[in-house]
Amino acid sequence: MREAPPKLEPSAAGPYSVRLAESGEEIEAAQRLRYEVMYGEWGGKPDPAKVASRSDADEWDPLAYHIIVTDGRADGRVVGTLRLVSNLCLEPGKRFYTEAAFDLSKLRDRYGKILELTRFCIDPDGRHGVILMLIWKFAMQFIAETRTEVMMGCASFTGMDAVVHGDVLHHLQREYMAPEDLRPSPVVDNFVRIDDLPVGDAEGAERKIPTLLRGYLKLGARVSDTAIIDPVFNSTFICIYVDAASMAGEDTVLVTARAEGERP
Repeated sequence: MREAPPKLEPSAAGPYSVRLAESGEEIEAAQRLRYEVMYGEWGGKPDPAKVASRSDADEWDPLAYHIIVTDGRADGRVVGTLRLVSNLCLEPGKRFYTEAAFDLSKLRDRYGKILELTRFCIDPDGRHGVILMLIWKFAMQFIAETRTEVMMGCASFTGMDAVVHGDVLHHLQREYMAPEDLRPSPVVDNFVRIDDLPVGDAEGAERKIPTLLRGYLKLGARVSDTAIIDPVFNSTFICIYVDAASMAGEDTVLVTARAEGERP
């Protein structure tokens, strides 16, 4: 059973407004946007049910809080979304979406209030930074209001050839690797150890960090030492988490107007 959402005031920038979805219709609109981006644009492989509905709906959606950005110029069309799932909303024994790939037992043992952030999608016509900024700031307000102790999820890179991303993955491991007592570990066979990848262009690695991940890193994010090869979304992804205590005093306005599309 989902807890009552925190009372957060909607905010706006230009024609765009951000808030939590309030109806099944709004959640369905977010699911359609997710389908268009993740399967239509990124080349993901939807199952037959998703193809039939043209919607990315799954078992976590009824438990989640859905941040949506609407466009006032287009009759309130949903143009951005981010899904938030609290461990307090999961039934005993129920896993997070991320736990299909990573063992998070170390984080579960350490923290009482965990928030998973997934399904971050923005309409292709809205990737000039404003929508990303609105979602990011609203998510940070949600975390503060709910006194979340740690937020976590995955960061993805396009393509299943991990060697291509070896330089940036090595940079992330070198600078931001999670301590062993909290480090997520893979529970699937389709993973690679970052140490086994060639280093590549170490000097240019930092420039390849996706905009959204860069924001998490500025808040103190820590990353796994393994990457999962994902044929469903044609991607390579790592697990990340941020201890909310490390965010104290940080400026949460961390993304620029040059944002690109982000993966869930």
